[in-house]
Amino acid sequence: MNIKAITSASFLLFAFCTSPNKVCAKAEVDDYFALSPAELANIPVSIATGTPKPIFQSAAITSVITADQIKAMGATELHEVMETVPGVHATLKPGDYDYSYSIRGISNSNNSEVLILLNGTRITTPFGGSLMTTTELPLAAIQRVEVIRGPGSALYGADAFAGVINIITKKADDINGTKVGVRAGNWDSQNAWAQHGGEWGGWKVATSLQYQHSQGDNGRIIHQDVQTTLDNAFGTHASLAPGALSTHNETLNAHLNLERKHWDIGFWTFNSINDGVRGGNASALDPNGLANGEQYLGDVRYSTEDEFSDWEFIAHTSYLHSDFLAQLQLFPNNARLPIGADGNINTMDPVALINFPNGVNANVGRVENIPSLEFTSIYRGLDSHILRANTAYRYEQFSATESKNFGPGVITNTAQTAIDGQLTNLTGTSYVYLADTSRSVGSLVAQDEWQIARDWQLTSGVRYDNYSDFGSTINPRVALVWDMTEQMTSKLLYGRAFRAPNFSELGTQNNPFVLGNRNLKPETINTTELSFDYRPWSALRTTVNLYYYEINNLILAVAKSDASTPQYQNIGNQKGYGSEFEWDWQLSQQWQLKGNYAWQHAINEATNLRVTGVPEHHVYAALGWRFSPQWHLQPQINWIGGRTSAIGDFRPLNDYETVDLTLRGKKLLKHLNFSASLRNAFGVHPLEPAVSSFPQNLPLAGRSFYFEASIDF
Repeated sequence: MNIKAITSASFLLFAFCTSPNKVCAKAEVDDYFALSPAELANIPVSIATGTPKPIFQSAAITSVITADQIKAMGATELHEVMETVPGVHATLKPGDYDYSYSIRGISNSNNSEVLILLNGTRITTPFGGSLMTTTELPLAAIQRVEVIRGPGSALYGADAFAGVINIITKKADDINGTKVGVRAGNWDSQNAWAQHGGEWGGWKVATSLQYQHSQGDNGRIIHQDVQTTLDNAFGTHASLAPGALSTHNETLNAHLNLERKHWDIGFWTFNSINDGVRGGNASALDPNGLANGEQYLGDVRYSTEDEFSDWEFIAHTSYLHSDFLAQLQLFPNNARLPIGADGNINTMDPVALINFPNGVNANVGRVENIPSLEFTSIYRGLDSHILRANTAYRYEQFSATESKNFGPGVITNTAQTAIDGQLTNLTGTSYVYLADTSRSVGSLVAQDEWQIARDWQLTSGVRYDNYSDFGSTINPRVALVWDMTEQMTSKLLYGRAFRAPNFSELGTQNNPFVLGNRNLKPETINTTELSFDYRPWSALRTTVNLYYYEINNLILAVAKSDASTPQYQNIGNQKGYGSEFEWDWQLSQQWQLKGNYAWQHAINEATNLRVTGVPEHHVYAALGWRFSPQWHLQPQINWIGGRTSAIGDFRPLNDYETVDLTLRGKKLLKHLNFSASLRNAFGVHPLEPAVSSFPQNLPLAGRSFYFEASIDF
């Protein structure tokens, strides 16, 4: 795509549409500040209880980011949206280096403490308890993102632990016609999408298709990797460091939604094509490694709606299929590694040093299938009460494929001095990295929304979950909401949540770095929250949230006393407390100031030290300037501060701030939309924590820009 041509055309368009004699749309253009902060607070959301409530009255600490706000901030990926939510910080997972989210100082290596939903349907997979590796959700197809900070297991079950993210995609009425768009930027980044919303045969139909490609930021340099350490130990020169993280990616996503009275049917496909493997699966640079993933979601809901005066019945079924394959070079050509008696890499008790002239290679795959069925009844026949009952069943199935040139079942003779690049297929044997496994999950939910008085609402509920592998768990919640005045609302909340051990933690085997444990119990958390939502006038909304939580049975990889491979264990507890302050102030018809400040103090009770890697302070602020009816400019800043490292870890983890600038034009010439965005404008080099074996922390993306144009028909 010719970026220079797009740039020239964009500036000509800007000059044309802002000239005194412009013929662009005027009265019909959408107002950038069409909804005041108080009106935004009245957006109905159902993420907290399953029935719509205004945000300020929802029975949880809830944030909503609309499609227009996503465009205004210039975000192109979900992690950029989440970074604007108070108490939420986007970081990198070890191993696959996908983005994960810490909420209020709660995080783990798999991001399995945050439940992610698509239109209310779980899209996390049981292998790691998170999204399929390399999944990129297309923001152009998103209508809004709803976020709960705090426990959600009383409604959603497992993994709604630190929070819940519900991604609402566009329906036919949201699209209302045909939209096409293109985006191009540095790093050879290209993106194109098309959407259509209309009616056909009595059905409302919404479709979308999006393709994107990027060569990745080659400025994210790793100066030393794990292979550097091995070179120093064994006198080799195999490391590819210094070198760049392999961040190239290519995705293709498609969506179909059908709606009519009683029915809502959706189908999604997410495809990642030859993605880079970032820092390498074993923390050694792997520029030739590739990851491919396919994920399909079918989702059907039937509701009786207004067929009965007091009752509503909802049936919901879904099927999620995930198929992932990675072609990896764990260590580069000419690596020399210590090998244990079982043929695995072993730095603690080696019996041989073996050369790998063609590298340490593996093809690793997994297939996951998750069908689910859910029935809900809602009864409104009692004065001041809405009663909800729900029962659900979910089946989680996993199978693995693996071929490699090292490890148990491959190296049977430690007397040999060199291993070639030929792979041995271990699929279906006892030597595979995780045996085929499955489990079933049944649940029951009861909830009462009680309007005690005109100004008081009490929501109480409890959920029972039974897992075929580790047993049952019960999670209650209580939420008291008081409209103190027309301008002030307070909330007192209590909830208990759990995180189920994922398949990786339960069953990982033949791994030189960590082993699973079939005896794991779920993590649990108890959280108390106090919130005040103050709307002194329609142009200003502020909120203050205070919280305290205690976590028990944390699942961590722990080294055993005999110095053998670490194993996942329920060990240690965590407690935390903090505050969040948000503001949204429409200063005038042209100016808007919004942002938030979050402070958290999370303590590992085993060490009595702060939890490492998570920010103690997080500030986000954005200034919106509508300098003409059709043009909007928004600079924003994100500041991350107060992160700590583990004792003995001297790798820099400094505070940092990023500044972004986004310019948008809407309905130019009645149908054309334009935007340009400069990300990380000052080119800072933020670092996020890496695993302890990596000699340096991981750099985030540097300065980038893009230009985007779309047409509405």
